Amino acid sequence: MKPVIASVIALALVASASAATAQPYPDRDQPGERREAHDYRPGGPRWSRGDRLPLQFRQSQHYTRDWRQHGLRQPPRGYRWFSYGDNNYFLAAIATGLILETVYRDERDQRWDQRYAQRYTYNDDLYYRECRNKADPAGVLLGAIIGGLIGNAAGGDRDRAATIAGVIIGGAVGAKLTGSLDCADRSYAYRSYYDGFNSGRPGSRYSWRNPANNHRGDVVVGNYYNDRSGFRCTTFTQTIYIQGRPQVATGRACRQPDGSWAVVD
Repeated sequence: MKPVIASVIALALVASASAATAQPYPDRDQPGERREAHDYRPGGPRWSRGDRLPLQFRQSQHYTRDWRQHGLRQPPRGYRWFSYGDNNYFLAAIATGLILETVYRDERDQRWDQRYAQRYTYNDDLYYRECRNKADPAGVLLGAIIGGLIGNAAGGDRDRAATIAGVIIGGAVGAKLTGSLDCADRSYAYRSYYDGFNSGRPGSRYSWRNPANNHRGDVVVGNYYNDRSGFRCTTFTQTIYIQGRPQVATGRACRQPDGSWAVVD
């Protein structure tokens, strides 16, 4: 009996160790590369406004009680400043961890610039440049779905601003993805990108349809992961149907320091 008990205990320990090392969002640039899910090196975590600060980072050792000395604003009722890494601060709801504001002092913008071609704004977005004065049936501009319009649309409502993380689809990649779509089509399509990237659910499918011309499509979000610089990314596959014929394209989107998702390739 004792050898049997010993074997059961050994198996339990192995299973426990495996669970402890599980990494639901691997940090990788090439297939197969894996790191600890929250090892956002260098400089600490890379969460953006609208994310939820995990409970382990809301413990007392991360409280920032002397927020004035760090040049931070007074937290509103129900919020607290938490710190981590190289002088990085998160203003988050005490009850839920919803991040209202981030303050990074570890050259985070420069790290993005070193890793990617540029920091994208709404002026880089093809839909905004080509369609902003046309009909917007899905409310992309009004709802601040395009990144860079986040603060303008939210006005003084800081809580609402924290829940929005826009999408920017520009450059050659954007032209490839939206070249067959008119402005109304793009409005519906952008809504599916927005919902998909912000869902946090890999494998989910988000469909759209333009009732005016019956053009339709869907976006399937792939696995989320953190790149080598700690930015949250995901892959995706887009399928659009024009006159019943499917057109398929793939890409990758990463979340910029300002919280918006940019299609980078």
